[in-house]
Amino acid sequence: MRNLRKQIIFAFLFTVVLCQNDIYRSVDEVQDEWTGYTSFQKEEMVSFCDFLFNEGYYERCLLSSFQLLYKFPNDPFIPTVNYYIARCYEEMENYKLAQRYYQKIIEDNDETSVVFRAAKYRNQYINLLSGKTDELLLNTQGTKDPYLLTFRGYAYMGKMNWEAARTSFISAQNNFDHPHYDELMIPLFQTIENVSEVPKHNKYIVFLLSTIFPGGGQFLLKEWSNGQGILTSVGLMAIISNWARVEALVGKNRVIENESSSIPLYKDMEINHQLKKKDKIPAKLSLSYSSIKYLIPPVVIGAGVFIISSLKSFKDTDEKNKKLIEYYVNDRVSSISPSRFLDFPNPTLDLQK
Repeated sequence: MRNLRKQIIFAFLFTVVLCQNDIYRSVDEVQDEWTGYTSFQKEEMVSFCDFLFNEGYYERCLLSSFQLLYKFPNDPFIPTVNYYIARCYEEMENYKLAQRYYQKIIEDNDETSVVFRAAKYRNQYINLLSGKTDELLLNTQGTKDPYLLTFRGYAYMGKMNWEAARTSFISAQNNFDHPHYDELMIPLFQTIENVSEVPKHNKYIVFLLSTIFPGGGQFLLKEWSNGQGILTSVGLMAIISNWARVEALVGKNRVIENESSSIPLYKDMEINHQLKKKDKIPAKLSLSYSSIKYLIPPVVIGAGVFIISSLKSFKDTDEKNKKLIEYYVNDRVSSISPSRFLDFPNPTLDLQK
């Protein structure tokens, strides 16, 4: 019985010792355990951020990306996180902030890195999207990079410099040197070739029609509101000028009662009369007045609108033809977008690769 008690006491003391060893772990053991926990947490955050971006939740992806920057500021994957931030802003069409982060990547990373090259291409692609064609052409001057040469070709198309666009596309095609890109380039060359076949207005015919019919030039250019405004203005002035001619409304007889009892009431009237049988009774009374001062203003205004609209339609024909070409190019570019050439390697937030 006594031996049994000793065994129980011994077992109890041994258990207490083991528990004490588990409670009072060394600093290294605690640090190793915490490192494992933070590593797991980082992987979860990175995977979640990558998932949000791929699914199109760009605002939530931005929030997760900034959390990664805050918690792991010195981690090697930070340039890729910055790239994801820039891509989110780009997808949200906040091009100014997107370019700020692309520029940060370009300044802080090696030229041979994947993230550097991707940021460089995307930065110029945004210049193309936002209409900064002059800046794009300046930044890519003298380049031999096929992607940048392609963007230059699109920029020249936007500026309607067809020969320069063709040259850039040919250079890009030669530097790609791959059948896949040859196939992508064919519609671009076809678009440039077909520009000359876009229907255009003859400005001399437009001018001739506008001189024959008020607003005719604008109607031919399909500027309906302008044509209607000109036609209405000229027609209104013609009606007003006709109202100024009183004779057309009341005739020349302006005397209702006997001529001998009529008294002129207007200072600009002239009375011509001949006496009959020396009784001082006018044989004939005729009244006349001058309406020229009421006739001139509407005639001058109407004629001015008519002439100016004719000259303007002649001048606007070139601008209208330019817009027709722009419409054709934009319609074609929408189906052969420069996004087709964004097939360069992109950095990813997959820590297992």
